[in-house]
Amino acid sequence: MTIWKQYENSQREEYIKFLQVYGALSNLFRQKHGDMIPYLDSKFQETVYARVFESKNVDIGNTPHDILSIFGKDRIGIGLKTWMNTKQSFQKVMQIKAMRNEVQMLLEYKNEENIAYRLSEIKNEKMIRDYKRLGLSNDKNIYHYVTRDENKLVIQETAYPLIELNKLRDFRFNRQKGRITNFEWSDGLKDYKFTFSDNTFYMKFGSERSDTTLLDQFRVDIIDDPFNFLITSYFDMQNKNFQILKPNVTEVYLPLYSYKNKEVKAKSGLNAWNSLPKSKNSSERPLNEIYIPIPREFHKKNPDFFVANIFEYEKTHKSVEFTLILPNGDELPASVRQSGMKGLQSGSKNRRKKDGTKYGQGDLGQWLLIDVLGLRERTLVTREWLKERGTDSVKLWYQNNDKNRIYIDFAEYGSFEKFMEGEILN
Repeated sequence: MTIWKQYENSQREEYIKFLQVYGALSNLFRQKHGDMIPYLDSKFQETVYARVFESKNVDIGNTPHDILSIFGKDRIGIGLKTWMNTKQSFQKVMQIKAMRNEVQMLLEYKNEENIAYRLSEIKNEKMIRDYKRLGLSNDKNIYHYVTRDENKLVIQETAYPLIELNKLRDFRFNRQKGRITNFEWSDGLKDYKFTFSDNTFYMKFGSERSDTTLLDQFRVDIIDDPFNFLITSYFDMQNKNFQILKPNVTEVYLPLYSYKNKEVKAKSGLNAWNSLPKSKNSSERPLNEIYIPIPREFHKKNPDFFVANIFEYEKTHKSVEFTLILPNGDELPASVRQSGMKGLQSGSKNRRKKDGTKYGQGDLGQWLLIDVLGLRERTLVTREWLKERGTDSVKLWYQNNDKNRIYIDFAEYGSFEKFMEGEILN
């Protein structure tokens, strides 16, 4: 059964209506008239998909999955895409700018099988990190994509698997004016392409493929003058006293490095495992023992995020305790503590896991540092190492001013700096 069929019929119908209405407004986005091909913005597609199908928008930039849908115990990662022309074609699925040097070194050897294997490994590694982040299995995730033809939208669904490393074949370099521009290969299920100029992976999509299902197709009539339509509709709604949106989500960002020196400190934060052991009977701390640093400047900018006026609160309290909700669905007891309320960490003296063991400082670190970021040995985490993984910040948020339940996820590289400078982040 397709993921599409697991949603309610009423949800599917509503989703199609949103796409039809948005497509009908295509002339808002054109400077001159041409083919009557409906327009569809990818951000709108993400927003309406999450809204209609009661799913979560989990895209944090260049991550593999845009949407998380939950059906009982099944957590499904969904990549969303849209493009013009329903014919079979290669489409961009992942970019790895931070690994440019390694890719260029591979290219020098011109060994087709080795290049295909390493590129496939790199793509799989990034996929697996997102599986760990979101709590996904590796064989149920999909691409949901909408192709656009003249006066028509076509919805399709296809498998979104890891690349089969032991089945690589059909290697081919493509050249332009004698220079290698891209490399193609297959694993028998999917066909891939990698372009060296921008370090981008492509995958071939098409309704002819055995793992692809055509879900629906429908006509879209494009309004000739959508500007007049919008003005008329807006003021008609005003006359009916439509509801004004009031924000119910409070969100902030924290760095995974020292805000002062712009680097991950060698013996604190994500490298807290590298400091002196807490016990005389131990020679080293566990690798997953970390905390997220909170600069004093953050509290000055957001004194009421964790608690009302944290500067007054810290005069009589040693910590602020709450439940931290991970994007994979797990919930951890956590707190903001240490001198100056400078660290966010997991752990509790009172709460227990299902197996009866205590929650500790390593629970957050296991998910963040080991499972998702992929630290495998006692190597110091650096800002550059984080950059290679596309992040150096986390986003925290809560709903309806409920500070007892705080959500966390990774954020794009540079997000905390932008947040402190007052930029609005998606």
